[in-house]
Amino acid sequence: MSDFEWANTNAARAAIGAVTISAIAFGWALVHAIRIEEVPVLPAPQFASAAALSPAERGAGADIEGAVQADLFAADRTAPSHRYRIPGEDSDEASPAAPAVLPVVLGTAVADQAHSFATVQLGDGHAVIMHVGDKIGGYTVAAIEREKVVFLTSSKKKLDISELKP
Repeated sequence: MSDFEWANTNAARAAIGAVTISAIAFGWALVHAIRIEEVPVLPAPQFASAAALSPAERGAGADIEGAVQADLFAADRTAPSHRYRIPGEDSDEASPAAPAVLPVVLGTAVADQAHSFATVQLGDGHAVIMHVGDKIGGYTVAAIEREKVVFLTSSKKKLDISELKP
């Protein structure tokens, strides 16, 4: 088979076409790779002064020497009057405290002291069966009576809550 006969076959025509397309793509990529786009003119950079680069002053308030001298494990040690805050952190002292969530008594079953129970729910939580002495949140069940439950708060204050009526 001569070169002329080979060039007339479909395979040869496809190969010649592929080489031609790849040569055109190579030429296009080469032209765009070499072409240099115009660089925009920018204003001169503004450098910070030496004063702006100096470290910020530290705020007063931490008594390091007093903390080192204090006994970290003393029995009479108490928490500070306010929580430590990172500089720049907002204080939540001005925000009002959320009201305490009271338990809701859904029902009671009265028998002897050991077998009485109440169904109690705290906020949006699940209903829980409680016996005398059980705790839910900051409340302890002190007594279970017909249609009411007596709770003790953490400050030992009595709280009578009646059963929720449908």
